[in-house]
Amino acid sequence: MATELFELELTDGPALALHEREFGQLETDYPWETLDPSRYPPLLVERARVGWTENAFNEFCTAIAMGQLVQALGEARAPLDLWSLACRFPLEELLHVELCSRVAMRLGGGAPIAYAPDQVAQRLDPSLTPLQRANELIVRLCCVGEAVSFPLLSGCMRAAAHPLTKAVLTKIVQDEALHGRLGFLYLDWVAPELDASEKDRLGKIAKATLAEYAPLWERLRSTVTDGVTAEGFLLQHVHELGWMEAQAYGRLATESIGQRVLAPLAKYGIRVT
Repeated sequence: MATELFELELTDGPALALHEREFGQLETDYPWETLDPSRYPPLLVERARVGWTENAFNEFCTAIAMGQLVQALGEARAPLDLWSLACRFPLEELLHVELCSRVAMRLGGGAPIAYAPDQVAQRLDPSLTPLQRANELIVRLCCVGEAVSFPLLSGCMRAAAHPLTKAVLTKIVQDEALHGRLGFLYLDWVAPELDASEKDRLGKIAKATLAEYAPLWERLRSTVTDGVTAEGFLLQHVHELGWMEAQAYGRLATESIGQRVLAPLAKYGIRVT
């Protein structure tokens, strides 16, 4: 399996001008210069640099997956209003890729992430019908992935105690508010077509997707005493660099799964067991 480093680039020509017309001039629209890495312990800066690079990579992977979703909805002949909503998502994810990568650059540069380009896209059983493919991607990406990530991003946004990280996270949260909601708008439409077998299959898809995300919060065990983490970092610094307190993040993840994934899916007969 061939791997390469995750790297991003922009051209320096007409395409860049069109890109900035769509996204705005990010170099001047956000307070990049206000984030001074020298204010923080080097180890914490390094972790933040890695974290924001990972955020950029995750948004990159999601942009590709959302492109697949747009194609799948078209092939399944989903209603035009649902399809048009989904068409916005890849573009929004690309903006988030750029924002997160710019924060990482401000912290000293993107951290090295090796990945296999041909393994990024969602793998789907070729024997599935177009509607089944759309169902699966909707559940994976919207009803689970985006439904869980939105409250977690919102929590980080509320905790963010620096003008730059607050502004970047606010933009991401604003854009992604609809991503999870689309999943259940789609299920409203497709529900009459879901037989018991398909509901069972989608429940297994949801369970497997949750298992993929679980390590992101299950590894968080840090405690805070008098405003200092177990590793000796000031909680204020942690918030400024765009993180929630670790245990609060884990609790929010658990609550969000129950309230935003399991209960809503159960209303459509999709049980995650």
